[in-house]
Amino acid sequence: MSSLSYNEIHKDLYGQIHEKLERKDLAGRRFAKAGTTQAVLAPYNLKRLFYTLAPADNSLETHFGPGITADLLTTRIEERSLHNFLATLIYARCSIESLKCFTRKLLICPSDSGSWPIPYDEETTLDQLPAKRSQLEQILGVDNSPDINSFMDMQPCFCPIVLYGGDVQSVDEKKQRLPYMTDEEEIGMGSYGVVYRVVIAKGHLVNKYTSMANSEPLPMARKDFEKNGHFQKELETMKQILCTPRKSRNIVETFGSLQLNDNIFSLFMPLAECDLREWMRNNAPPILESEKADILGCASGLADGLEFLHSEIKDSNGNRMVCYHMDLKPANILVFNDKEHGKMVWKISDFGMSRVKVSHNHTNTIDRDISVLFDKRRGDTSVSGTVNRRLEGTYLAPESSISVRNMNEKSDIWSLGCVVSVVLTYINEGQGGIDTFADERATVSRSSGAGDKDHFFLINRSQIPKPHPAIKAHHKRLIRQANYKNSDEGKVMKEVLNYIEEKVLELDPQRRESARRVRDRLLDTSAAYRKLSENSEQYGSQTRERIVSSITPRWWKRRRDHNLTKLETWCVSNPRAISGYSIASTEPIIAYWTDTCISLYDIQYFQRQSENMKVPTYEIRGSVAWKSVKLNGAYLIASVTGRHSHIYLFDIKGGRLPGLNFDLNYRVELPIDSSSRIGRIALSPGGRTLACVVPRDIESSWIYHAGIGDLTDHRIPRGDSESTISSNNAFQYRITDEEPWSRFLVNAPAGSITHLAFSSDTALYYVTQPDISEKRDIKIYSVPLLTRRVKIRSVENPAQTPSGEVDSGNWGRLLTAITVIDEEPTFAVVLYENQLRIRSFGSMDQISNSDMIIRNYFVSKLIIDKQNSRLFALASKCGNSTMLLVELPLPHLGDREKPQEIKELSDLSYRDKVTAMLFNEGNERYEDGGYIIILAYVATRLMLYKISLPKT
Repeated sequence: MSSLSYNEIHKDLYGQIHEKLERKDLAGRRFAKAGTTQAVLAPYNLKRLFYTLAPADNSLETHFGPGITADLLTTRIEERSLHNFLATLIYARCSIESLKCFTRKLLICPSDSGSWPIPYDEETTLDQLPAKRSQLEQILGVDNSPDINSFMDMQPCFCPIVLYGGDVQSVDEKKQRLPYMTDEEEIGMGSYGVVYRVVIAKGHLVNKYTSMANSEPLPMARKDFEKNGHFQKELETMKQILCTPRKSRNIVETFGSLQLNDNIFSLFMPLAECDLREWMRNNAPPILESEKADILGCASGLADGLEFLHSEIKDSNGNRMVCYHMDLKPANILVFNDKEHGKMVWKISDFGMSRVKVSHNHTNTIDRDISVLFDKRRGDTSVSGTVNRRLEGTYLAPESSISVRNMNEKSDIWSLGCVVSVVLTYINEGQGGIDTFADERATVSRSSGAGDKDHFFLINRSQIPKPHPAIKAHHKRLIRQANYKNSDEGKVMKEVLNYIEEKVLELDPQRRESARRVRDRLLDTSAAYRKLSENSEQYGSQTRERIVSSITPRWWKRRRDHNLTKLETWCVSNPRAISGYSIASTEPIIAYWTDTCISLYDIQYFQRQSENMKVPTYEIRGSVAWKSVKLNGAYLIASVTGRHSHIYLFDIKGGRLPGLNFDLNYRVELPIDSSSRIGRIALSPGGRTLACVVPRDIESSWIYHAGIGDLTDHRIPRGDSESTISSNNAFQYRITDEEPWSRFLVNAPAGSITHLAFSSDTALYYVTQPDISEKRDIKIYSVPLLTRRVKIRSVENPAQTPSGEVDSGNWGRLLTAITVIDEEPTFAVVLYENQLRIRSFGSMDQISNSDMIIRNYFVSKLIIDKQNSRLFALASKCGNSTMLLVELPLPHLGDREKPQEIKELSDLSYRDKVTAMLFNEGNERYEDGGYIIILAYVATRLMLYKISLPKT
């Protein structure tokens, strides 16, 4: 063996340990994953280390007693699993005297049952990590404070959590590490918790029944809940649910759970593709009968999952436990890809969390409401108005309107019936049909005085539930549509919808079917569709073409009207999971992005498609995803998901090659805490300034802004290890200097800032959603960047509601659209979809601030032509969802004419998500009035429309 000194061997082993740590560059996150210390402290290295404990002219027996050799000490390290303890000593740079104390106290004693392990107290042994100070004093000596302090500082690195499936473990984050390979990424939230994507290190998820551990890093979902005072009292009930050995294929499995510190409870679950609500929103409805059969098979799985919750869970004493989910809805149904069978699987999530009751089916029945264990999240304003309204109890059973205590497993059956009704709507009409169905229910509810809710039942003035007439009417329409495609399919659709109406959406809970019977009926329906698929050839190609044409828009077409208003249409992309899209404010350049990739186009790309022009793209890697993108003719800025302190800046015309490109790019660090979450972003029209919203606390936020030229003047070349972008598109420069940045305070949470934009190159404006306790007027804040003196203009709400009676979901209907129409600035605002308000910061007189009602139209988007003082809107006529381009009068300029219809956009409906921009540089005779570019997400395709305007 080598005669190297302790310091030399120690330095070598320290380096080997550090090199194998995960996330070693982050002092607060680094950890030794399972097996790391055993790999470094292999017998060869252990013997090298132990030989240094005795001088060259002495043996280990001289220092530690007869029979003590390096081989024996090495064997005992392995037998007693002391690798992590020894690695901590080494990594804490403890002295040779501390290593000798460790050897005497933990290695010299025999391995018989009376000598090892050495007890410390009634619960722990002396060698157990994480160690308390008094433990270390027994091992290393009371007077050895420097080494003890260093050991306690470093031991979290060697005490990473190992999750044991189903177990509830307590964690002290000051003494232990969470085994995450990357930063956690927020991917969703609900009433009670926030969901994060985490990647668990190899070997840190163990099946407690098989003792098998994950062999590769494993992406997982972690849902965090805030505990309250009831938690410890009901924890045993929670454990019985989470630790049941029986599993259902259609219930999301819990891989483990942690109690973090005093207030957080975390559940670890498999990572889904998305939830059912998102899946239906992002996927076109099925065409083939086999695809419909698969979807109905998935729906039958939901019934099977409820059957499991209602009758197949037992506690440790063998008593049957009946679990009521009580919050079944598409957002709580997760979609997974079963790679083994090549099919998708729907799984019920949030059981045991959101609202669950448990009854022990024994002599005495005890109800436990698990939802009382957790506090609801406060101040969640992140959900859009339309979506928020449709999440408020849509799927709850009628008995929920009387008392939650009246709810039981039959309440879950009602919710399942609602979900199946929506799924059958999706099969026939896609997401547009789901939205229309919800609107129909809400409209009838409003007209009957039951409020703006889209429940599947109505409440009369005596608070007695009654059937909802919109349900039967909608189901009849679905049957007619199915009959149109094929009479046999119409028969199948009629049978299942009649069953749902009569046996599942039954007001009397006692008369509703069981989950098992619903499952069997849905399986029969799936089988019927499968049979239709097998016999589909008999219908002939003509019927097939009719089915396809009934749901497929007419892509790639050009049309010209006699009035010289020309419409051109192109399909930009056919992405399955598009995240967003944007149009430059000064040139006809568009960008769309998915989670991982931004793509850039100019209008010439579509006009010259035969030339096979290459599309510039930019990809991001790691656990983050693109969140928001803004651009003008020169620059593009982008933010990412999760808690980060940086944004990305691209000079899209500044690269080595001509045309649009991502060659010149910067990662821009804001002077904020790295755990902040950047909110809305904005870019000035002339490309001089960017701005973004950053949370300050739960009640306020900052708006940061900086000149782009000032930022790029402070650029520094990146380090190779710093990039989070894919290797072939790594960012070139970092900007970390605080000097270019300025900020001002906003007295509203970041999530309440609903609009942030530049009214000019030197002025910002923003709009905040008012608190429900306030008078609900719209307030527009204008901020000249030179003075940062905030000016406020109110836009009066014409339909004031008493404080406390307003559903925050109505915000999306209250503020429908807003745009800047001149440099004063003057704003055009649409309230409640048809009430136009003109408000100017430059003048307070009645002429400059005008109101009018846009009769017979519902406005979706405003588009301004500042050069010619023309205001356009994307709108639909009352009773017709087809989108129109309409020119609106500007009452503050004395224009009192009726709206003028410019063009019908037959492929677009009012509910489609659109963005639009007007450009004045027309180059053809029918573009004397400029042209409008519209981007819209239509039936899973991103469509581009160009409308050329004649001169006024």
